[in-house]
Amino acid sequence: MMRSILKFAAVSILPTFALVIPAGPASADPISFEPAHIDAGPGCAGTVTAEVSASQGQQAREFADFIDSSARVTVNFAADAPSNPFGSLSAAPGGGNNCAISTTVTMRNLDTGASTTETRTTQYDGHYGWNAAFFSLDGSGRVAVEVSTNPNPSELIIDVPTPF
Repeated sequence: MMRSILKFAAVSILPTFALVIPAGPASADPISFEPAHIDAGPGCAGTVTAEVSASQGQQAREFADFIDSSARVTVNFAADAPSNPFGSLSAAPGGGNNCAISTTVTMRNLDTGASTTETRTTQYDGHYGWNAAFFSLDGSGRVAVEVSTNPNPSELIIDVPTPF
């Protein structure tokens, strides 16, 4: 009898503690562009994927620096499997390291007017594989993003929260 009372008491106070614990910094779920297949020349074809994410910054406090909120775009490339099963055993597409995918990203903050357009290249690294290309725009607000290699949809909008 005493054991069941203790279980009941423990269960009834758990929700109270869960409400007292503060939530961590908010960040929006990443939004992905529709994957796009590209052909950048012999031995250099594959699928480009791009993802937009928002991170919430923090206000300056004692022993802390101000970190601004930002939108970040990550562009990845996955090479198609070689069509020749007896081709090169190297990990590089087409057996060489000459494959590079150029991507232009335009980000525009619809609330503040801040914008940036940058072009970066993701290429094959013989040691680590394909390197991703990263782009960012500091500041909170609604941010419109366009990625040149992913035309459908050509633009996504993400809400970047203000620093906490």
